[in-house]
Order: sequence, then structure tokens, then C-alpha cells
Amino acid sequence: MRIRISYNKDPLIRFTSALDMQRIWERLLRRTTLPVRYSQGFHPRARLNLASALPLGCVSDSEILDFWMNEPMPLREVLTMLIATAPPGLTIMSAMDVDLREASLQSQMKASKFMVQFFDPPDPEILKAKIKDLLSRETITRTRRKKTYDLLPLIISLQLLILESRETVLQMTLKAEQGSTGRPDEVLDELGYQNTGYLVKRTELILSSQ
Repeated sequence: MRIRISYNKDPLIRFTSALDMQRIWERLLRRTTLPVRYSQGFHPRARLNLASALPLGCVSDSEILDFWMNEPMPLREVLTMLIATAPPGLTIMSAMDVDLREASLQSQMKASKFMVQFFDPPDPEILKAKIKDLLSRETITRTRRKKTYDLLPLIISLQLLILESRETVLQMTLKAEQGSTGRPDEVLDELGYQNTGYLVKRTELILSSQ
């Protein structure tokens, strides 16, 4: 049985790395009595598959992962056990049964949507001008892990929104394919905002199966 979990990464664990999130899930599954499928060898590990690494410092209300079990169980029971075992900061929202033959989540990833809230709200007209200038460039050269790449084709959309509360936020959709993923902090850096001046929330994962 293959289970897909939807969960939130709350501010309490926003500085937990993607690797540590993997470890949190492994410990969480180990503490349950679910018949989780493990790898073979001297160091068995729970078979699980996270859709897309969330950049450090971001929160999310749209994370998903798959894990496998050796025998079927009622979804309601699975969800109850996971919620009871989840650590603070990780809120489990739902569980669903997934076809065993479905491709991995990573291979299905197409894009991620983010919303940026500024601690010191920017002037909307200044932010609009910055967005227009950024998107009008021919290239946006960046370096990540000593490799140079063009950020521009990784930006699918970038727009300013005014919420009902009159708060100015930035919404962006970035490409999130294997080997070709845009990072919100790098977009914000190009717009001239330091990483201490905002909070980024991932609001949606876009899969090819959707």
C-alpha cells in the first residue's frame, strides 16, 4: 500500500533542513506501529518519497510525501496514528491511497507556488517597478553550488497582490523540475530584499499528474 500524506511545515520548524525533514519523517514512522516498508541491509530505512525540498527558512501549507506499507490498513486509522506521533511544527492534514505504479513525486514535479510576506511592507509602486525591471532582463545570471545558471527561465510568474487586509504580498510560481528548480530567496535577492526582511510560504505543489 502506498500512502500520500499532505502536511504543513509551520514556523516552529522553518529552519529545519530538507535532510533533517527526511530524518524527522523516518523517526515519526518508526514510532508508529504501522507496517512501514523498510529497505534491506545493515541500516534499514523507511521507504518514503518527498515531493520537493523546501528551501531553508520557508514555511508551507502544501507539502506532500509518499510512504509504503507492507499491508493495507484503513486510511482513517493511518491518519490518526500519524497525527498522534507528529512532532510540534509538523501538522498532518490528510492521507490518501496512491496507485503503486504511479511515478515518483520528484519526477512528477513541475512547479511550486509561493507567497512572500514582508516584515516591513514595501511601497506597491516600487515593488511593481522592481518586478517589471527583473522580468524585462534578457538573463539573470546566478551561481549556486559553484555552478552558474540563468534564473529567468525558472520564473513562471511573478506578481504583486494586495490582500483584503491591505497587506502587500508577492506571489511567485517557479519551475521545480529535477535539475531545474527556481528558489524564491534568489528571486527576492535579485529584487533587492534581504532574507531577514520577509517570510516565504509555499502554497502549492504543481504535479504533472494534476
